Amino acid sequence: MNSFFRGTLDSLPIHSTIFPAVLIALLFLQLSACDSPPGSSPYEESPAPFSYLDIDPNNVVFSADEEIRDTTLTINIEAGLKQGAITNNPSFTVSRHGTSNVFREGLLTPGENNTVVGSFTFTVPSNTFQDYTVYVFDTTEGGRISNTFQTQLRLQGFTTQPPEILSFNFPEVVQIPVEGFQPIRFETEVEHPQGQNQILTVFLSLVDSDGNQLGGEPFTMLDDGDSDGSGDLEAGDGIFTRTLEIGPNNQPDVIEVFTWAIDRQGLSSDTLSSTLTIQQ
Repeated sequence: MNSFFRGTLDSLPIHSTIFPAVLIALLFLQLSACDSPPGSSPYEESPAPFSYLDIDPNNVVFSADEEIRDTTLTINIEAGLKQGAITNNPSFTVSRHGTSNVFREGLLTPGENNTVVGSFTFTVPSNTFQDYTVYVFDTTEGGRISNTFQTQLRLQGFTTQPPEILSFNFPEVVQIPVEGFQPIRFETEVEHPQGQNQILTVFLSLVDSDGNQLGGEPFTMLDDGDSDGSGDLEAGDGIFTRTLEIGPNNQPDVIEVFTWAIDRQGLSSDTLSSTLTIQQ
């Protein structure tokens, strides 16, 4: 049990992170000297001939005022070349964020004002939330790959149905330990009809018999597989977990326990509630 959660239920510190429902779109550009683009092999470090990388658009926001429909997007790539730089085989690859699989790839061709340009096209439903990484790099005849430039493409879709709480589990009665700490695992199983990636945050709230919310605000539950931190047993299984601990200083009480989930559109599930009895 990570001491991150340690403390009595009536004095637990809060370390929850609430992710914003609307993320600010930034054109993130970095020169990478260690990460090769997906699909490239072998990788050898050599200076990149590029001075900048732009994609247009870099942030696509679908309107919730329209019905869900397939939308075809064309993303234009422009990479500036350093003064005097000569490219052999400038290329690009695209991958979905968090994966190494190639989603799109192609060659860059000479453009205006000392640039190389390219584009790629794909079709997605307008309720899609997805981040992509776009890489540009050069390859010599000998297979040597330059350092890469990379930037992010973000799709912000919308949802029309709220998340659903399938189950809410925790022990109904817990004994106050004589010494040490007694962990209490709270598990909320959540499903979203439009895909699990639409779930933004799952909350846990505990209110004592005097009406005080323990911790001062709701806790965030995680589906991260970090058994030593959140207490979650398996990442990505739809079961969101928060583990708290009680110690010898806790007093007997009946705690009201609530859980609910919100999605990226701000739609909320029903709130489920039950009670937790803490006894000597």
